[in-house]
Amino acid sequence: MKHIFGGYLIALTFFIPFSLIGQDTLELTLRETEERFLRENLVLMAEKLELDILDLQIKKAGLWDNPEFEIEHQIINRSGKGPIGFTGNDNTAFGIEQLIVTAGKRGHRIKLAELDKIKVEHQLEYLTRKFIKSLRVEFFRLAFLNRIEGLYQEQIDALDQILTTFEEQEEGNIPRIEIIRLRSLLLELEKDYSEILGEIEEARQVLRILLQLENQVLVPQVPSDISDIIDLSVMPEIEDLYPRALESRRDLQIAQTSIASAERSLMLEQANRYPDVGVGLVYDRLDGLVDNYFGITFSLELPVWNRNRENIQIAQHQIRQNEILLNQKQGELFQEVRVALNRYQRALRLLDRVDVTFEDEFGAILESITRQYRQGEMRLIEFIDFYESFRDGIKRNYSVQEELIRAAEELNFTIGEDIFQFNF
Repeated sequence: MKHIFGGYLIALTFFIPFSLIGQDTLELTLRETEERFLRENLVLMAEKLELDILDLQIKKAGLWDNPEFEIEHQIINRSGKGPIGFTGNDNTAFGIEQLIVTAGKRGHRIKLAELDKIKVEHQLEYLTRKFIKSLRVEFFRLAFLNRIEGLYQEQIDALDQILTTFEEQEEGNIPRIEIIRLRSLLLELEKDYSEILGEIEEARQVLRILLQLENQVLVPQVPSDISDIIDLSVMPEIEDLYPRALESRRDLQIAQTSIASAERSLMLEQANRYPDVGVGLVYDRLDGLVDNYFGITFSLELPVWNRNRENIQIAQHQIRQNEILLNQKQGELFQEVRVALNRYQRALRLLDRVDVTFEDEFGAILESITRQYRQGEMRLIEFIDFYESFRDGIKRNYSVQEELIRAAEELNFTIGEDIFQFNF
């Protein structure tokens, strides 16, 4: 393990924790975890099927309407016979009609279907980024918790050995008050350890659902140095981030597509002012002007009562509504970028103050402190102070490191692309 304070190089070595010994574990890097997520997540699979459905909707929008066929046969014929017969006196008539769509309506419907697909593609990408964000946060959370679990277990084992030794000694050699105080300290450590195990199980459960794991338990494989996790030399500026967010944020692209869709809906409603035309052929065996009569038909809707004005106004209002929503999102975006950037900068400054030297030498220090106490070279109060200080230091130092990664991923999500790459 390494630590370089000025360069932010801090050790993050992770291993299979004590609580997983004997269990079926799945050791994955972040990249392997994300690949598995994209491959196995059922929600994303269902959303991708929606794209296939929309492809079929686009094809459907381009199809001609089916022709309508109608046939009529007399129940009572000219000679008064019936009810239904098929003699030379029975009349049969039929007609067939094809609807011809006018004013480019079919093209508008195809374009609307294509815009619906584009919107769903943006929604899928936005949903994927939200899932990836949760995946990364829980991945690193579990990695840090595994590390804390191991360090706590070392403390508990060392303290438990001291208590066992003291209790095996002859009564009177060790003051009873010291044994009681040591038991109290051990109970506090075990209580904290139990809470850590609960947090570990919560993180595992989230990852189990995201990755569709059944019996296996994920063990994150993380580089030993934080500089191998995230490039700390990247110093983003809001002047660069805001334009990138305007181009990359999928929710903004969804809003922009909604405007385009509303504009196309307006064009369709304007085209709907013009009636479609039906062209057909009729045949009448006996009741036409002549026997075996053939005729051509034309039909159309007369725009007398309904000229589609209301639908046109609705489409116009929808355009304005979507434009207002887009402006609102763009206005909020700058503040979101600023807040996320400030959070990352605060976490980076705090990381510079973290002292993690105890991690490199923890085993040796723990052994030395334990030996000094057992040999009477250290008072009980000093011994307890070491344990309590170390316990607080573990949580504080790892929370600072975890916050930096969370802040970096929050900034990634806010911008809509990976400003910080996790290349492992």
